Amino acid sequence: MFIKALLRSTGSNSAKPNRLVAATVYILFLIILGTTAAAPGLAQDAASKDSYRFQGASLHIPDYDVLSLAFPPNLGLLVANGRDSYLAELKRDPVPIQRLRLLLGLGEYTFDASTEGLHGYFSAPAGTLAPQLLAALREAGFPDRAKIVAEAIAAFGPNYPVEDKVRSDFFAQSFLLIQEGIVPDLSKPPTVVDNKLKELGSMLAGKTAFRAEIEAYAARDAVVAAALKHARETLTDEQRLSYLQDQLLPGPSGFGADADIKARVETMPPSYRTAYVLIILMGEVFNGGTHQFFYNSSGAFAEYVPQALRDVGKDDTARIIETAIAMFPKPYPISTEERRRVSFDHEWNAWDDKLDSFSDAVDNDDIPAALAAYAKKQGILPN
Repeated sequence: MFIKALLRSTGSNSAKPNRLVAATVYILFLIILGTTAAAPGLAQDAASKDSYRFQGASLHIPDYDVLSLAFPPNLGLLVANGRDSYLAELKRDPVPIQRLRLLLGLGEYTFDASTEGLHGYFSAPAGTLAPQLLAALREAGFPDRAKIVAEAIAAFGPNYPVEDKVRSDFFAQSFLLIQEGIVPDLSKPPTVVDNKLKELGSMLAGKTAFRAEIEAYAARDAVVAAALKHARETLTDEQRLSYLQDQLLPGPSGFGADADIKARVETMPPSYRTAYVLIILMGEVFNGGTHQFFYNSSGAFAEYVPQALRDVGKDDTARIIETAIAMFPKPYPISTEERRRVSFDHEWNAWDDKLDSFSDAVDNDDIPAALAAYAKKQGILPN
């Protein structure tokens, strides 16, 4: 509930002055958590205008992803509850599962194409867990990775700073104090610790290899192996839908000419298109409301949303979105650039209030459950 409240309070709507500030805070919050795809709207805004072809989605959930769904590291709780509460909650699990959650936490900062992950881990609240992570790597049989993390810890001196406030001083551009309203000076040159962590990060890059190592750990540890088997058998439809979401995002871009956007969206089979546009809708409304949905590139898909909602049995919500669409010029401006020019290039006024007023009705409808049931019926809910 903390995360939802924070996201809603810092939604990235763009015209209303206080929400412009909130957008900045929200983006910084994502940086703190090391999130790469937490908000579909951000994924859309970063998407390329290049041609898009639907590549399909796997109906089999790999072991690594089953473990991530069943035993998430929940790093956001470090911001919400603090280190001591996080560790106390962690200790409720069997020791091998405690290790697993710590390892999966590192996995959230490990990418195939980037060497910045280790730096991101230590410069985020996750870095407070570095001593526990090091122990987990050693005990779980990851000696090479443990050696790199040990060097990273040593870069901070003889007494590793688990407190975010203290660790923040070792970085030129740290967002660890953003909760206190302290925004870093982005013009500062990197520190010795910055450079060392980025150097070490090149040795840890490679999500494909990391995933394989975690799956190997699950296979050789009897407790984790049993937990994996049980998790696969008991994954909820909501968890399966979460994996489908990861498969579909980022999807077709909402930038470019109207015809190009429509062509990209319509390469998706109808059932996947329904899932995609509703995932985009939920992500945006959950984050910042219906105003944000229409302002962001997600608004390029608005005309597909009413039918998608009817596909999953949400006729009332479909009519709400149609009412919102009717507030825009006809024909509806699909192009994000054009829609912003003709409908949002003004100070926040009564029109914006009305557009935003649909948020609660959409947000309070249980679209995820309806979408999961639809995906299951259509045979696209992964197993």
